[in-house]
Amino acid sequence: MKKLLMGILFLLILHTTYYDLTTGTLPQPNVEPEAAEVIAPQQGSAPYVVYQIKAGDTVLSLVEEANGSVPVSIEDIVHDFETLNQIPPTKIQIGKKYKIPTYPNTSAQ
Repeated sequence: MKKLLMGILFLLILHTTYYDLTTGTLPQPNVEPEAAEVIAPQQGSAPYVVYQIKAGDTVLSLVEEANGSVPVSIEDIVHDFETLNQIPPTKIQIGKKYKIPTYPNTSAQ
């Protein structure tokens, strides 16, 4: 009886591992990627680009995409992102739109 239960438990673990690796258990967002929407800067504020977050995006990767490189320090990017969106970069969510700061012709610090 003990061997039968151990065999069933082994098969259950094997099946769940196979299912998790092939199909996955995390929900996939049904969001189609959109092109960046460029927004004109408001008076006294830095210009920014609005991006819809896709899986794997980070604030730093989006700043690189918007500017071609990282033109300022990471601390400045984090501060500007928090100022534009009122949330920390660690709280971005897939499918939502966020303002990504752009930096006009600034050399890296």
